[in-house]
Amino acid sequence: MTYLARWPGYFHVAEGPGNRIMGYIMGKVEGQGESWHGHVTAVTVAPEYRRQQLAKKLMNLLEDISDNM
Repeated sequence: MTYLARWPGYFHVAEGPGNRIMGYIMGKVEGQGESWHGHVTAVTVAPEYRRQQLAKKLMNLLEDISDNM
């Protein structure tokens, strides 16, 4: 919960039909100036949604958000 409270913009959930959780990604940012960087803390996809490139889509989403913050 600390990550969600501190970096809410870096926590995303992918929902499927019936609000079923398909997967999620959780990240954070560290450092300042030249040493600023992002860190992926967790990326998880439910077994029934694997091999559909959901993890790749979540990673791309987190990268896009990091680039624009």
